[in-house]
Amino acid sequence: MLHLPKILSDDDIVALRAIAARAPWIDGRATARGSAAEKKRNQQVDETTADGRAIAERVMAALQRHPVFTAAAFPLRVSPPLMNRYAPGMEYGPHVDSSLMGRNDPLRTDLSGTLFLSEPGEYDGGELVIDASTGRQAIKLPAGDLFLYPSTRIHFVAPVTRGARLASVFWLQSLVSDHEQRLMLFEMSQALGSLERAHGQSPEIVGLTACYHRLVQMWVQT
Repeated sequence: MLHLPKILSDDDIVALRAIAARAPWIDGRATARGSAAEKKRNQQVDETTADGRAIAERVMAALQRHPVFTAAAFPLRVSPPLMNRYAPGMEYGPHVDSSLMGRNDPLRTDLSGTLFLSEPGEYDGGELVIDASTGRQAIKLPAGDLFLYPSTRIHFVAPVTRGARLASVFWLQSLVSDHEQRLMLFEMSQALGSLERAHGQSPEIVGLTACYHRLVQMWVQT
């Protein structure tokens, strides 16, 4: 589970919030399946409208230009990002995201992403709560920050009691399906970057970089 700050620029946040202010909202249960629909009480922008497509395009562009997101997620396929809203009294009870999304060309949901669009002080409640191996974790991040987590983790959105919580959500299939392998590659890439900035391209760093890429070749599934 990773917190990636500043995925969105200030201009991105302003543009997305302007869409939120004008777009018509529909019942969030439109994209829920099975028992999850019974626990979901929120609103979302219809993904098939011009506003829905504009949201998806801007969020995707931000993800694609962010090098840390690519290093952390190894994205193969990303679902079109949606925008949702939780007003007072709305919540999403404990659930697990579907392991496959789509019918004709299913996407395996390795990771779920919540990209926060509201500042924490603009609403009360609304935390993204995830059952992790180390215990329950509550996440409430600044606007523009992303939280990535395994889709198979039980999670919920706590009830909002004041204000409105805006976020964009998406799911992705990773080139590296194993969570531990993906995390190891991410930590190695970040450490190698720090070493290279501090010491330049020493023979030892070049050798470690070669080991990193051999692991990528071993673990990536195209």
